[in-house]
Amino acid sequence: MSDSSMDAIKNGTKLPTRPNNDSSSHKPVELNLLSANRKIVNMSFVLNFYQKDAVSDNRSQTNYLLYFIDSNGVQISDTQKIIADKVSTDGQDRTFRCSFNLKSQAYSKTENYYLNIVEESNEVPPQKEEFHINIAFAVDSFDFFS
Repeated sequence: MSDSSMDAIKNGTKLPTRPNNDSSSHKPVELNLLSANRKIVNMSFVLNFYQKDAVSDNRSQTNYLLYFIDSNGVQISDTQKIIADKVSTDGQDRTFRCSFNLKSQAYSKTENYYLNIVEESNEVPPQKEEFHINIAFAVDSFDFFS
């Protein structure tokens, strides 16, 4: 032990700490899609999400952006933001409801669409959840307003 370490122990002062290189020491909380149905039948709809872990000493608050894209990567919905900051140890207290609105356009019931769940600081890899859209009367199908 160095002389400065011995002096610090004798004097009761705290030694400067080295940053912990263990990446598990302070991870962002994860967000998962809770809604089981992967079929969208309305232009506006709600999905439920679950914050996997409570914010704690080793889990930090995390901001997520959520939006839908088509198979070409073009955004087809509004963007919603979830601030995953729940500290409760009760899983039911760590749920979120998000309303989405699709853009007015025709959707193919055979094409795959994706919900992107993107953590703002890119510490968590983006998630992509596959969905199908089957809207009976999409705006472009019957143009009653022309």
